[in-house]
Amino acid sequence: MRRTSTLTACLLALLLALLAAPVAKAQVVGLYYKEAEKDGRIYIFNTPERYKSWQDSGGDMGTAVTLINRGPNGETLVAENETAMDLYLFKHNMEAYERPTPKPAVAAAFPATKISGRVFADFSTKENKDKGKTGGAAKSTDSGAGVDVKRFYFTVNHDFDAVWSAQLQSDIGDQGARRYDVFVKKAFLQAKVSPAFTLRIGSADTPWVPFVEGIYGYRYLETVITDHLSFGTSADWGLHVLGKVANDKVSYAFAALNGKGYSNPTRTKSVDFEGRVSFEPIKGLTLAAGGYSGKRGNDTDATPAKHTAERTDALVAYVNGPVRIGAEYFAAKNWNTTTSVPTDKSDGTSAFASFAATPALSIFGRYDNVKPSKDLKPALEFTYYNAGLQWRLNKSLAASAVYKFAEVKGGTLGTSNGTIGSAVANKKGEYNEVGLWAIYGF
Repeated sequence: MRRTSTLTACLLALLLALLAAPVAKAQVVGLYYKEAEKDGRIYIFNTPERYKSWQDSGGDMGTAVTLINRGPNGETLVAENETAMDLYLFKHNMEAYERPTPKPAVAAAFPATKISGRVFADFSTKENKDKGKTGGAAKSTDSGAGVDVKRFYFTVNHDFDAVWSAQLQSDIGDQGARRYDVFVKKAFLQAKVSPAFTLRIGSADTPWVPFVEGIYGYRYLETVITDHLSFGTSADWGLHVLGKVANDKVSYAFAALNGKGYSNPTRTKSVDFEGRVSFEPIKGLTLAAGGYSGKRGNDTDATPAKHTAERTDALVAYVNGPVRIGAEYFAAKNWNTTTSVPTDKSDGTSAFASFAATPALSIFGRYDNVKPSKDLKPALEFTYYNAGLQWRLNKSLAASAVYKFAEVKGGTLGTSNGTIGSAVANKKGEYNEVGLWAIYGF
């Protein structure tokens, strides 16, 4: 009886194997496989479309997996893909070839926090001199040699999820002959609905100045022209929308702002508006236009604004490979006369260029010319240029040997490098600075 049960079990197992064999055979037959020898190579396919394409082209394989001298007689194996190669090696009982195991996709972990920082520092000697005066009083109090830290940004980014995030950025700023101040530059809540639409509430990048800084590429050496002469600011409190569309060829940024910049969140009777649209018709070429309109935070019940400040911006630049070249233009109306009766106009241009002779070494230069007060002080004129050589040590650190020069005729003018000019009629003031500038990020 026991022997009969054993025999029955064996017969049942054999029957199941016979029934399963057609299924297994169908699975193997259903997977296309083809070998073809040509010119000392063995070509391997696992799709009929690719095999037909290879035949029609006269042997053009296109993208393929190639193993040299791995055939039975030392032939080169050329497979349509990794699956075809695996099938060939398995069929011919050959050793499998090693390749990196693909890393599994890891979903972004939320919440996530990132801390970063940037430092702008220099060691230089400078002279800011009123050419109309004589004696020691002709030079500004901050003329001389020394080390300076112009900016120290400390940034915390926190992602709540794939849409919502927040940023806080503190800034240690050089206040010239007075002191260093620590203050908040950016503090905003962000909702990135899509690449085409991002909303920020709080103090964030304004549409124009940071955009030009990114193209200029040498912000650590000098602020861009509108920021340099206080015809614009890099951040302000308000409501900001930005994004990229048309395969990232078009970008935009619009903001409703308090108007007094990131260091002063004062509310007034109305908000200001700033916007920018840029277009990249070909790789590297950027065409941009922007504008500003508002009371600059000066419209209060105690002191109503008498004029609206306006600014028009334009930029054309080409940044591709080792070449960086561009020009910026602005025209402003009543920028500094929102609370006074007289009206005024201003305009200026800035041209910059750089060339990377090697990945580490770049030569650069810039030239600015501005008429800050065409109606009220028509003789007032600002001219500026810089030139230097940058050495990029690594992704985090770059240093430049730079010479800067500025001249103000027909009065005095506040700049990022201090007040330049002459208090003596029909005279001028000059600013000269030479030294080493560096940027460090972490």
